[in-house]
Amino acid sequence: MKRAIQDVLAAAGMMSIVLFSSVGLAKDEGRTRLECGKSGAYDTSMSARYEVRDGREKFDVSFEAAPTGYFFSGQELDVHVDYVFVGKMMLRYVGFDLQGDLEFDTNIDGANDDSVPFPEDFPSVERGTHVTVGYLGCSL
Repeated sequence: MKRAIQDVLAAAGMMSIVLFSSVGLAKDEGRTRLECGKSGAYDTSMSARYEVRDGREKFDVSFEAAPTGYFFSGQELDVHVDYVFVGKMMLRYVGFDLQGDLEFDTNIDGANDDSVPFPEDFPSVERGTHVTVGYLGCSL
């Protein structure tokens, strides 16, 4: 009986690893990174990442969908952080998939990408902060 309970507990531990594998946290001296991801219906997925390094903050969220007819090029998706609207992303074809990105950075002058400044009402981000893009969401 004791062995059976240990086996069940071990299996439950493995299940929790599988269920939460899309959430990440990296923290070392001078750097924090929180990330999460979610897959959904219509062959879609989203990912979000928040990083602080040497006082610089970066946040990015992306969305990808197969062109199944539900999503289309030029479609705009709302992005929310802890249920606060922070911006929109536009889907575009990249290869055979539709993709969209939204990136914020406190160091725009040094950014070599499409980052924009953080909105004034951008909520504080910590472990457990909820991010949604379109109908998909995950917690950092």
